[in-house]
Amino acid sequence: MTEKKPIGYKWLSCGKIHYPKHGRCLQCKYQEFEEVELPSEGSLVTYTMLKAPPTGIDKFSLYLGIIDLGTVRYTGQLEVESDKITLGMKLKSTWTKVREIDGKPKYGFVWIPT
Repeated sequence: MTEKKPIGYKWLSCGKIHYPKHGRCLQCKYQEFEEVELPSEGSLVTYTMLKAPPTGIDKFSLYLGIIDLGTVRYTGQLEVESDKITLGMKLKSTWTKVREIDGKPKYGFVWIPT
């Protein structure tokens, strides 16, 4: 199996890369884009703790962070012990089960320390 990489959206008119996908570029307003592979490593810009996670997540609390990947900032789930989280820490993406809905596993990226 090929390792999954985060995907961004590069607008064809101006070249700006966004994540998540928008209906049009926030900069040039163009509507056509191509998917591009994003780096799988970055640094933590900021984070927050979610005390009421969505249905299907077994954890009482969940950390969400904004990760600077160089060309874009990526919002994602963090898998780091609370006393180990520091701004600027290096993280890498992993593709794993993040929750269950109607008994079916749902997968996504989780960011872990490098």
